[in-house]
Amino acid sequence: MLKGAIAGIAVVMSIAACTEQKTGIEAAADAMGATTLNSIEYSGSGSLFGFGQAFVPGERWPRFEQRSYVASINYQTPAMRLNSVRSQGEHPPRGGAAQPVAADQRAIQVVSGKSAWTEGGAEPVATPNAVGDRLRALWATPHGVIKAALANGGTLDGKVISLNVEGRAVKATLNDQNLVEKVAFLSTNEVVGDYPIEITYSDYADYGGVKFPTHIVQTEDGFPTLDIKVSEVKPNAAVAIDVPGGVTQAIPPPQTPEVKMDKLADGVWFLYAAGVGSWAVEFKDYIVVVEGPASEARSLAVNDAIRKAVPEKPIKYVVNTHAHYDHAGGLRTYPAQGITVITQEMNKPFFENVWARPRTLAPDTLSKSPMPLMFETVDDKKVLSDEARTLEIYRLKDSRHNAANLMVFLPKEGLLYYGDGYNPPPGPDPRDPARTPEYGIDLYLNILLRNLNVTRIAPAHTARAVPYDNLKKAIGVLPVDAE
Repeated sequence: MLKGAIAGIAVVMSIAACTEQKTGIEAAADAMGATTLNSIEYSGSGSLFGFGQAFVPGERWPRFEQRSYVASINYQTPAMRLNSVRSQGEHPPRGGAAQPVAADQRAIQVVSGKSAWTEGGAEPVATPNAVGDRLRALWATPHGVIKAALANGGTLDGKVISLNVEGRAVKATLNDQNLVEKVAFLSTNEVVGDYPIEITYSDYADYGGVKFPTHIVQTEDGFPTLDIKVSEVKPNAAVAIDVPGGVTQAIPPPQTPEVKMDKLADGVWFLYAAGVGSWAVEFKDYIVVVEGPASEARSLAVNDAIRKAVPEKPIKYVVNTHAHYDHAGGLRTYPAQGITVITQEMNKPFFENVWARPRTLAPDTLSKSPMPLMFETVDDKKVLSDEARTLEIYRLKDSRHNAANLMVFLPKEGLLYYGDGYNPPPGPDPRDPARTPEYGIDLYLNILLRNLNVTRIAPAHTARAVPYDNLKKAIGVLPVDAE
């Protein structure tokens, strides 16, 4: 009788267990230990890559050593602090992304609720435009994507979860153990339009009932941007991220950037907006703009300022120094207005290819009203000249920053413009403490090679023109205390 009773209880327990067994997204939550996970902190090291900063247009991004990578996440707030330290990864340096770095560089990026900011300086700096991207990064973590799917009506088809995060369609793929192995969604960039982000999670380990990957790889537009080996995971760590008062009170940046327009010489202006500079050069019958960086909003604001200053002359050309995304982000605005782009010949097929891609997430003027693309290319040298002005355009030979890089020189005025190489810092010391001088030396050697009589430089990443001697001092050709 006792044996029969025990058998009956076992049958009942077995039936109950089957009844309680979860399916679908809830089963994945159970398998990963996400149900009772409110926060997590994980850390590791590996490689970081500079998105949009390829040495050759269309090729891979430059690599850095990711010495430290610590993500602290509170899924309930939601909030995330990413504290990372990078150092030079390529020897010799090859490509952009603020290479070559002089010492370890720390970046602390934070999001909490609807506020985003960076830390590390004297005061937190509000970055409201980063909220969406950082929240998507939070919900794209292995447990975050499961929690977001459960909370926001995600659906499961086979092994693929579909959901919406911060206005974007996201797909998460499960492996045979019901663990998240890939998260994919679209992002957008001013140069290439829509592009895919894919994050793969592998080599899961158990941390007190919480499964977490020990290898994370992120690709953007087909090339790696992050490759981390996770060394420590703390489930339900104490993660409290409060929004600083200065961030909550910060005034959002204006949709139309403010343009500061300084006269460099007769008919030559330096236009500084959205943290980057460009030139307007007046010829007899037209204007040449040097560089279309940052964004369409910046280009529209700069062009408006130019037309107000010189209303009787049209903008005929824009010179693009190179295809790095910070320097070409506002370039499409010019062909959208019927303006010809002058660029190094290697860049033309790259621009033609990426400008033909979809722009569903952030349509711009050219995508809304397509116009024929007009290019004039530079092999080694190109000169624009009339009775009023001569402007010389040279390819930077043997540049380690970019293989298709141009500099612009006004011989009468002794003025030089370039995209990257040496960024004159504010203050009296001309040396850039963040970088070693390799790229500045490349620039200097090209000036000597071309026998250019440079007196002042007014490059992209500066708010003002400075004496040419600043470059010489920064690379050690002149002593810093020289008059």
